[in-house]
Formats: sequence, C-alpha cells, structure tokens
Amino acid sequence: MRTLKELLLNVNCDKNTVDEKIKIKGIKHNCNEIKKDELFVCLKKGTQAADNIKTALNKGAAAVIAEKIPEENIPFIKVKNIRKAYALIAENFFGNPAENLKITAVVGTNGKTTVSHLLNFVLKDNGIKTGLIGTIGNEICGKFKSAQLTTPDPMEFNELLYDMKKEGAEIVITELSAHAIFFNKLYGIKCDYGIFTNFTQDHLDFFKTMEKYKKVKCSFFKPESVKFCVINNDDETGREIVSLCKLPYLTYGIFSPSDCFAMDIRYTEEGSEFLVNAMDELYDVKSKLYGEFNIYNILAVISTARAMGLKLENIIKSIEKFPFVNGRFNVFTFNGVKFIVDYAHTPDGLKNLLGAARRITEKNLIAVFGCGGDRDKSKRPIMGKIAEELADKIILTSDNPRNENADEIINQIKSGIIDKKYKTVTDRTSAILEAYEEASSGDVIVIAGKGAEEYMEISGKKIPYSDLETVRNLIENRI
Repeated sequence: MRTLKELLLNVNCDKNTVDEKIKIKGIKHNCNEIKKDELFVCLKKGTQAADNIKTALNKGAAAVIAEKIPEENIPFIKVKNIRKAYALIAENFFGNPAENLKITAVVGTNGKTTVSHLLNFVLKDNGIKTGLIGTIGNEICGKFKSAQLTTPDPMEFNELLYDMKKEGAEIVITELSAHAIFFNKLYGIKCDYGIFTNFTQDHLDFFKTMEKYKKVKCSFFKPESVKFCVINNDDETGREIVSLCKLPYLTYGIFSPSDCFAMDIRYTEEGSEFLVNAMDELYDVKSKLYGEFNIYNILAVISTARAMGLKLENIIKSIEKFPFVNGRFNVFTFNGVKFIVDYAHTPDGLKNLLGAARRITEKNLIAVFGCGGDRDKSKRPIMGKIAEELADKIILTSDNPRNENADEIINQIKSGIIDKKYKTVTDRTSAILEAYEEASSGDVIVIAGKGAEEYMEISGKKIPYSDLETVRNLIENRI
C-alpha cells in the first residue's frame, strides 16, 4: 500500500483533485478488475474511456488517472502521457525495484528468446543469480512462472522485478518487444545493457509501415533508455544504430568488421562449431544450437557477457553445455525422419529456419506451416514464396487463426506459391501426420510458427494444442 503522493513521484501531472495522503491498495487498468481503494489507470480514449471510468468508480476506485477527464466532479489526476505515467506509478508502487538490479533488454524481430535464455544460462552457470522475463515464461532465480506477453504490463513487470530482487537476483534479462517500447512499458527504467539482434518484417498490422516499426526499435538505443549497447553489425538497421549511437557499444557479426566475430564456421549433426574472435581474444566454440542465425545469437551473448566482465573461456564453456530453448529448433528423430519444431513466424525467420534445416537434410525438406490471424497479412504470400524456394514439399495448415477464417489465411499464403505443388491440411495435427506419412528415411519435416506455444487461438478462445506434444505423441504411437 502506498500514499497517492508516493505513487505520483516524478509523474508529470496537469491537474490533481485528489488528497495525496490517501492510501492506494492497488493499481489496475482494467475497470472490471478494480477493487475498493485502488487507482484506476485509464488507457482508453473517447467514449470508451468515459464508460470505463464510470465503471471503475462504481466499483470503488479511490481515484482515476487519465489524459482526459469526462467530468470535473470525480477524484482524478490528469496527465499528459498516460502510458509514461502508468510506468512510473507502477515503479513507485513496488518501491522502484529496478534500482540496484542490472537489467539487460534484448530488442529485435527474431532471436530475442534464444539470446535471453542463452545469456541467462551462461550467467547462472558462472554463479550469478538471475531473473528472466520473456515469451516462453519468466524465471526468478531458477523458479519458473508462465507468461502471457513477451514484455509484461508495467505492474506485472515491476512486480517481477520486486520478486527477483527479494530472491537475491543480480542481473535481469528481459525480452523487449516493439509494442513494449511503443507503449513505454519500461519508461523510467534505464537498462544497463541493450542487445540488438536484427530487424525484419513483422507486426505491420500494428505499425503499418516498416519505417515506423524500425523507428520504434531504434528509439530504445538512446541515453535515456540504456547505458551500453551490443549490436548486430551485419544487420542494416544495426549499422544505422551504430552510426547514430551516442553510447558505449560493442558490435558482433560474421561478415562485417566487428568487435566480436565468427570465423571458420562448421555446421554438424550435433550443432555448430566456429572460431570466435572476441575483442582480439580467440577461442573455439562448440554449440548444440543449429544454423547461422544461432551463430549470431551466440555472438550476441559472448559480447554481452564479456561486457559484463566474465572471462571468455568461462563463457564458452557454459555455451557448450547449453542444450536448447524450448520451441526453438528442437530436433526429434523417428524412423530415420527428423522433425524440427520452431517458432519461426516471420519471412526472415522461416528463411533462416529452412536454410538451417537444409544443412542437416539428406533427402527431402518438408515444410509444414501457416500464418497467424489478425496479424500482418502482407507477409503471408512472402512466406509462401520462401517455402517454395527452399523446401522440397509444402503442407499449409492452420496457425492461430484468431478471428479470421483459417482457410482464407491459407489461400493468401498460396498466392505466393507459383510453380511448386503443395497440400492444404487445415487441421494442424493432421498436417503433421500427413507430412510424416509422405516422408521417408533421410527426410526432414520442419514444423514452423508455434514453437513452445501450448494452444491454438480460434475465435477468441485458446484451445489446448502443442506442436512439441504432437510430435512426441506421434513418436510414442499415441496418435
């Protein structure tokens, strides 16, 4: 519980009609969840905002904070930017838990989860207590909690930091989505390290243009948000960030001159091997992670861990122990057929995934994938074209159609496939079984798009479903 005065510390208020001595028991932005003596943060605009404020007050809200107030005779705090205010209030409610924690934010279209989990593993393996926040879930000093969003809402984010601090965490690694940057979820928190992985097409349903999407990603790498940057120098946007960067930074890459780079790369059945030059220190690296995209992820982790002060030899030894990230290039073998389950759901992600899978394919490469509904429609034919170019066989299926028709989404993917024959099997389990029935020893079946997700989202409902479990069931003759 905090006084309103404590909550409003550093918040830029235009007007306040509420006694700042009152005690606030909680903070909510969902008016239907408000309880007595809580503060309602109104994130909505217009008529919906007025209705939500009325509902919150009827439920016992002590006060309302918003950019616009529908009427004067209510307890309200008016602010210029509600998203920034919400972030600061959440930090104040939990006693600014980011203080004395070293926070590392991983930004980029692809690779955030793998970089986060690998860095977390390396730090823990070197005796450092950590917290992890991201897509697959949140980890507090080894204790796992499920997650709904890549980067949580400010109240949940700061509560996680509070719990991590209480458990003795020293370093927190968080995936930072473009939506989280846009909505100022970490406003007021200055990260110690910011990692940039790459920039490719995604989320155009929200950002509309690649330029706007890029601008949001790049906006994080500024002195008010982060102290030290680790940047992919092979990525065009990464080089743009470097050229404008007013912060200390390290670069990593394979093809461009970088502070940390890989040489003599070899891809094997067991993973990847290469020689790393990290700030003029040389060391051989062996990893169970497959593909060029994972070489970049490893280089990002090496660069960051070195910047944190870990010895290169110890970093490499930890990387060699790292098994995999759940739902990221997970390989299963059954009757001579390899299954690869991966989260790749963007054009670049699918291209990298199929390219990596090709290196361990003896005969045919079979791609099983779909595209999510209510998301960027322009990437659907592009992903169809990529599959046509890189796979030998294609089976198009459903992938979280949400409020769209699954068959219509598949038809849009089909429009990018010009010459190659393909099959359409809308039910995802049946599509995976169909791929296996078509496969023979030496073939590889890539199942892309869902990774570690444990649901299929259809018409607003999340129905239990898992690619990983489907493959395991197939191998164990349960389906």
